[in-house]
Amino acid sequence: MTEAELKKIALKIAKCLALANSDNAAEAETAKRQAEALMAKYNLTSGDVAAANVHEKISKSGGKYNPPLYLCALSDVVATAFGCQAVFQPGGGWRDSVMKFIGIGIKPELASYTFDVLRRQINNDRTEYSKTLKRFKRANKIRMADLFCDAWVSRVSLQVRAFAGSPAEKEAIAAYKQQRFGSKLKTDDRTGHTPQGYRDYDALIAGRHAASDVSLHKPVQRKRGQALTHKC
Repeated sequence: MTEAELKKIALKIAKCLALANSDNAAEAETAKRQAEALMAKYNLTSGDVAAANVHEKISKSGGKYNPPLYLCALSDVVATAFGCQAVFQPGGGWRDSVMKFIGIGIKPELASYTFDVLRRQINNDRTEYSKTLKRFKRANKIRMADLFCDAWVSRVSLQVRAFAGSPAEKEAIAAYKQQRFGSKLKTDDRTGHTPQGYRDYDALIAGRHAASDVSLHKPVQRKRGQALTHKC
Protein backbone atom coordinates (compact mmCIF):
# COMPACT_ATOMS: atom_id res chain seq x y z
CA MET A 1 0.00 0.00 0.00
CA THR A 2 1.33 3.43 -0.96
CA GLU A 3 1.88 6.32 1.43
CA ALA A 4 -0.95 8.24 -0.24
CA GLU A 5 -3.36 5.33 0.26
CA LEU A 6 -2.39 5.01 3.93
CA LYS A 7 -2.89 8.75 4.40
CA LYS A 8 -6.36 8.48 2.84
CA ILE A 9 -7.28 5.66 5.23
CA ALA A 10 -5.87 7.57 8.21
CA LEU A 11 -8.00 10.59 7.28
CA LYS A 12 -11.07 8.35 7.06
CA ILE A 13 -10.30 7.04 10.55
CA ALA A 14 -9.90 10.61 11.78
CA LYS A 15 -13.38 11.43 10.50
CA CYS A 16 -14.78 8.37 12.25
CA LEU A 17 -13.12 9.42 15.49
CA ALA A 18 -14.63 12.89 15.13
CA LEU A 19 -18.08 11.33 14.72
CA ALA A 20 -17.39 9.23 17.80
CA ASN A 21 -17.87 12.44 19.80
CA SER A 22 -21.38 12.89 18.42
CA ASP A 23 -24.28 13.56 20.79
CA ASN A 24 -26.10 10.71 19.06
CA ALA A 25 -24.98 7.71 21.14
CA ALA A 26 -25.73 5.12 18.46
CA GLU A 27 -23.93 7.10 15.76
CA ALA A 28 -20.96 7.70 18.05
CA GLU A 29 -20.66 4.01 18.93
CA THR A 30 -20.85 2.95 15.27
CA ALA A 31 -18.19 5.48 14.27
CA LYS A 32 -15.92 4.34 17.10
CA ARG A 33 -16.19 0.70 16.06
CA GLN A 34 -15.45 1.60 12.42
CA ALA A 35 -12.36 3.56 13.47
CA GLU A 36 -11.08 0.73 15.65
CA ALA A 37 -11.71 -1.82 12.89
CA LEU A 38 -9.83 0.22 10.30
CA MET A 39 -6.91 0.84 12.67
CA ALA A 40 -6.66 -2.87 13.40
CA LYS A 41 -6.99 -3.85 9.73
CA TYR A 42 -4.24 -1.53 8.54
CA ASN A 43 -2.14 -1.67 11.73
CA LEU A 44 -2.35 2.07 12.32
CA THR A 45 -1.82 3.85 15.63
CA SER A 46 -3.46 6.97 17.01
CA GLY A 47 -0.22 8.79 16.11
CA ASP A 48 -0.59 7.68 12.48
CA VAL A 49 -4.11 9.09 12.43
CA ALA A 50 -3.06 12.38 14.00
CA ALA A 51 -0.14 12.76 11.59
CA ALA A 52 -2.44 12.38 8.59
CA ASN A 53 -3.74 15.91 9.17
CA VAL A 54 -0.23 17.39 9.13
CA HIS A 55 1.65 18.59 6.07
CA GLU A 56 4.67 20.72 5.24
CA LYS A 57 5.39 23.74 3.09
CA ILE A 58 8.88 24.41 1.78
CA SER A 59 10.68 27.75 1.52
CA LYS A 60 14.13 28.33 0.07
CA SER A 61 16.75 29.61 2.49
CA GLY A 62 18.73 31.39 -0.21
CA GLY A 63 21.87 29.23 -0.13
CA LYS A 64 23.33 25.84 -0.94
CA TYR A 65 24.45 24.60 2.44
CA ASN A 66 23.47 25.21 6.06
CA PRO A 67 21.51 28.46 6.22
CA PRO A 68 22.96 31.14 8.50
CA LEU A 69 21.93 30.98 12.15
CA TYR A 70 19.90 34.17 11.91
CA LEU A 71 17.67 32.60 9.24
CA CYS A 72 17.24 29.47 11.36
CA ALA A 73 16.20 31.72 14.25
CA LEU A 74 13.82 33.62 11.97
CA SER A 75 12.21 30.39 10.77
CA ASP A 76 11.62 29.35 14.39
CA VAL A 77 10.04 32.71 15.22
CA VAL A 78 7.73 32.54 12.19
CA ALA A 79 6.85 28.89 12.82
CA THR A 80 5.93 29.62 16.44
CA ALA A 81 3.80 32.60 15.42
CA PHE A 82 1.74 30.38 13.11
CA GLY A 83 1.50 27.27 15.27
CA CYS A 84 3.99 25.28 13.20
CA GLN A 85 7.43 23.79 13.64
CA ALA A 86 10.38 24.48 11.36
CA VAL A 87 13.02 22.05 10.11
CA PHE A 88 15.87 22.99 7.78
CA GLN A 89 17.33 20.67 5.19
CA PRO A 90 20.87 21.43 3.99
CA GLY A 91 21.51 21.51 0.27
CA GLY A 92 24.69 20.83 -1.65
CA GLY A 93 25.70 20.48 -5.26
CA TRP A 94 22.71 21.45 -7.36
CA ARG A 95 20.30 21.51 -4.40
CA ASP A 96 19.46 24.61 -2.38
CA SER A 97 18.95 24.31 1.36
CA VAL A 98 15.31 24.71 2.40
CA MET A 99 13.14 25.46 5.41
CA LYS A 100 10.18 23.16 6.00
CA PHE A 101 7.21 24.50 7.92
CA ILE A 102 5.19 21.67 9.43
CA GLY A 103 1.64 22.16 10.67
CA ILE A 104 -2.08 21.72 10.17
CA GLY A 105 -4.47 23.42 7.76
CA ILE A 106 -3.36 26.65 6.12
CA LYS A 107 -0.79 27.43 8.83
CA PRO A 108 2.28 26.02 7.00
CA GLU A 109 1.42 28.08 3.91
CA LEU A 110 1.07 31.25 5.96
CA ALA A 111 4.34 30.56 7.78
CA SER A 112 6.19 29.82 4.54
CA TYR A 113 4.91 32.96 2.83
CA THR A 114 5.78 35.13 5.83
CA PHE A 115 9.26 33.63 6.06
CA ASP A 116 9.87 34.29 2.34
CA VAL A 117 8.92 37.96 2.76
CA LEU A 118 10.92 38.49 5.96
CA ARG A 119 13.96 36.59 4.61
CA ARG A 120 14.18 39.02 1.71
CA GLN A 121 13.71 41.96 4.06
CA ILE A 122 16.36 40.94 6.57
CA ASN A 123 18.84 40.18 3.79
CA ASN A 124 18.19 43.58 2.20
CA ASP A 125 18.66 45.28 5.58
CA ARG A 126 21.87 43.29 6.11
CA THR A 127 23.20 44.44 2.74
CA GLU A 128 22.42 48.09 3.51
CA TYR A 129 23.99 47.84 6.96
CA SER A 130 27.11 46.15 5.57
CA LYS A 131 27.63 49.13 3.27
CA THR A 132 28.28 51.25 6.37
CA LEU A 133 31.20 49.00 7.43
CA LYS A 134 33.65 49.89 4.67
CA ARG A 135 36.66 50.52 6.91
CA PHE A 136 36.41 47.24 8.81
CA LYS A 137 38.22 44.00 8.03
CA ARG A 138 36.17 41.27 6.32
CA ALA A 139 35.95 39.04 9.42
CA ASN A 140 34.76 41.98 11.52
CA LYS A 141 32.22 42.98 8.86
CA ILE A 142 30.75 39.47 8.83
CA ARG A 143 30.57 39.29 12.63
CA MET A 144 28.93 42.69 12.93
CA ALA A 145 26.46 41.94 10.14
CA ASP A 146 25.55 38.66 11.84
CA LEU A 147 25.02 40.44 15.14
CA PHE A 148 22.87 43.00 13.31
CA CYS A 149 20.70 40.16 11.99
CA ASP A 150 20.54 38.44 15.39
CA ALA A 151 19.17 41.64 16.92
CA TRP A 152 16.78 42.08 13.96
CA VAL A 153 15.25 38.65 14.60
CA SER A 154 15.19 39.21 18.35
CA ARG A 155 13.17 42.40 17.87
CA VAL A 156 10.65 40.61 15.63
CA SER A 157 10.35 37.75 18.12
CA LEU A 158 8.86 40.14 20.68
CA GLN A 159 5.64 40.00 18.64
CA VAL A 160 5.18 36.30 19.41
CA ARG A 161 3.14 36.07 22.58
CA ALA A 162 2.38 32.34 22.69
CA PHE A 163 2.44 29.17 20.62
CA ALA A 164 -0.53 29.39 18.27
CA GLY A 165 -1.22 25.67 18.27
CA SER A 166 -3.19 23.44 20.62
CA PRO A 167 -1.66 20.49 22.54
CA ALA A 168 -3.39 18.15 20.06
CA GLU A 169 -1.71 19.94 17.15
CA LYS A 170 1.67 19.68 18.86
CA GLU A 171 1.19 15.95 19.30
CA ALA A 172 0.10 15.55 15.68
CA ILE A 173 3.15 17.47 14.43
CA ALA A 174 5.44 15.37 16.65
CA ALA A 175 3.89 12.18 15.25
CA TYR A 176 4.34 13.47 11.70
CA LYS A 177 7.99 14.35 12.30
CA GLN A 178 8.62 10.90 13.71
CA GLN A 179 7.03 9.27 10.68
CA ARG A 180 8.64 11.59 8.16
CA PHE A 181 12.14 11.90 9.56
CA GLY A 182 12.53 9.29 12.29
CA SER A 183 15.98 9.57 13.85
CA LYS A 184 17.40 11.56 10.93
CA LEU A 185 16.67 14.93 12.51
CA LYS A 186 19.66 16.48 14.24
CA THR A 187 19.97 19.46 16.53
CA ASP A 188 21.81 22.44 15.08
CA ASP A 189 24.66 22.90 17.57
CA ARG A 190 26.28 25.87 15.86
CA THR A 191 26.89 28.87 18.09
CA GLY A 192 26.55 32.52 17.17
CA HIS A 193 28.83 35.48 17.73
CA THR A 194 29.26 37.31 21.02
CA PRO A 195 29.92 41.07 21.04
CA GLN A 196 33.62 41.91 21.27
CA GLY A 197 33.48 45.66 21.67
CA TYR A 198 31.33 48.75 21.55
CA ARG A 199 31.15 48.58 17.74
CA ASP A 200 29.45 45.19 18.04
CA TYR A 201 26.90 46.67 20.42
CA ASP A 202 26.30 49.35 17.83
CA ALA A 203 25.51 46.54 15.39
CA LEU A 204 22.95 45.10 17.82
CA ILE A 205 21.32 48.50 18.27
CA ALA A 206 21.21 49.01 14.49
CA GLY A 207 19.59 45.60 13.99
CA ARG A 208 16.88 46.23 16.56
CA HIS A 209 16.21 49.65 15.06
CA ALA A 210 15.99 48.26 11.50
CA ALA A 211 13.34 45.74 12.59
CA SER A 212 11.33 48.23 14.66
CA ASP A 213 8.63 48.55 11.99
CA VAL A 214 8.67 44.92 10.80
CA SER A 215 5.43 43.02 11.39
CA LEU A 216 4.90 39.27 11.36
CA HIS A 217 1.35 39.82 10.14
CA LYS A 218 1.79 42.36 7.34
CA PRO A 219 2.89 39.72 4.78
CA VAL A 220 -0.26 37.67 5.45
CA GLN A 221 -2.48 40.74 5.25
CA ARG A 222 -0.80 41.68 1.97
CA LYS A 223 -1.32 38.18 0.57
CA ARG A 224 -5.00 38.22 1.51
CA GLY A 225 -5.38 41.62 -0.13
CA GLN A 226 -3.77 40.33 -3.32
CA ALA A 227 -6.08 37.30 -3.31
CA LEU A 228 -9.14 39.54 -3.02
CA THR A 229 -7.85 41.77 -5.81
CA HIS A 230 -7.38 38.79 -8.14
CA LYS A 231 -10.92 37.59 -7.46
CA CYS A 232 -12.52 40.86 -8.49
